[in-house]
Amino acid sequence: MSEWEIRREDLTEAQRDVADLIGIENYRKLVDIYAGELIYIPKADSFDRLVRNQKIVDEFDGGNTGELARKYHLTPVTIRRIVDEKRKSLMLAPLEGQISMFDP
Repeated sequence: MSEWEIRREDLTEAQRDVADLIGIENYRKLVDIYAGELIYIPKADSFDRLVRNQKIVDEFDGGNTGELARKYHLTPVTIRRIVDEKRKSLMLAPLEGQISMFDP
């Protein structure tokens, strides 16, 4: 860590807001680590969306897109986008009892 002083009056209004929120020492650490970099701070609701999307993926069974759309107040297109990877893996998975040509 470098040896320099941060004075509150040297900071911009937005910088002062951050320093007031996390404390001047933590602000100094932030500057030491991320100086010159752009840091994106997501909106709080984006974390809610991540949890919701994981629930949708967990509940998706390959044929309940409409049900999930109604339950989560989303369009079927949005549900399909959220579950696209799981949907692809379900479509490629062998059916129960199905023999693969790659099985020994």
